[in-house]
Amino acid sequence: MKTLCVAIVVLSLSSVCQPASLACEKLLKQEDKSPDLSGRWHFIALSANNCWIPLLVNALLCPSVAMDITAKDTPNFYDANIKVKIYGYSGNESTPIFYENNTLFDVDSDNRLTGESLLLLQTGCPDCLVMKIDNDNENDVKALTLFSRRKNVTADELKEFETQAECLGLTKPQMFKSDHGYETSKSLVNIDDDIPAMLIAIKKRLINIRDDLLKCDPEILSNPLITYLMN
Repeated sequence: MKTLCVAIVVLSLSSVCQPASLACEKLLKQEDKSPDLSGRWHFIALSANNCWIPLLVNALLCPSVAMDITAKDTPNFYDANIKVKIYGYSGNESTPIFYENNTLFDVDSDNRLTGESLLLLQTGCPDCLVMKIDNDNENDVKALTLFSRRKNVTADELKEFETQAECLGLTKPQMFKSDHGYETSKSLVNIDDDIPAMLIAIKKRLINIRDDLLKCDPEILSNPLITYLMN
């Protein structure tokens, strides 16, 4: 993974294999234009520094996620309403955010920055956001996320995102589901009734990715929660 010679995928251009340093130099540049953030963004894929994180997110939750962003009266301040759908149930939660210098910041109810931030990277996808989560603490999660106005992206656009993740030393991205019928699904408030059926579905999904989990981290199957869910 660290030795990289890949094609840089740019819409409307043919791909060309370049040295890793040149490929990564282009793909890891900050976004140089302020995007129009307002509207709905679909969560397409996730990559992280620990391979088991995206694997387990997909296995345990099998989620569809979207983010509706609305501009506030104060310039550069927005409200992000996160919608999540798992196993036919949906819920949502709103959080205030601030945009400046290619970066999205979490803010509190008084519009003060909390320190959590997402750096926007350049992308050849015309209606996508590629956001890098990179904390100073080496023990914190580092991740790369891909959002799009569309529910699905092209194979070339996904390949470009995979290459960005490789350039950062992150794992191969996991795709999220594209079933975004939040308004017609049941509320997460009533999910207790279906937990037994959900546990059966989770067990099947964990068994299906058992080999991937072992390759990722041989110790992960000794985790008490994973052991409980798979037995």
